[in-house]
Amino acid sequence: MYRAAPEYSSKGTPYISIIPDEAIVESLPQKTFTKEDLVLDNHVYKNCQLDHCRVFYSGGPFELIDTHITNSELVLNQPAKNIYAAIQIFRTKSPSSRIAD
Repeated sequence: MYRAAPEYSSKGTPYISIIPDEAIVESLPQKTFTKEDLVLDNHVYKNCQLDHCRVFYSGGPFELIDTHITNSELVLNQPAKNIYAAIQIFRTKSPSSRIAD
């Protein structure tokens, strides 16, 4: 089941989750990660701090709620790497066009 109703972060910012409840592997509330390798796919990071981390992403659902990321590296795996390449090519070939969400 998808959570599609508006929710609110601890700062009162509204957001809508499109992650199916069964897709969430782990919810990580209020934790500081320093110099760690982390995975975005199927995770919810809530009120977290990521500092000098390598964050791996393959294209699966995730949420970052009131989470701050500093001096970290986003590592794209397949198929996210292909999506990023397609976006870059599209922007280069047609800079006045937009990418619909």
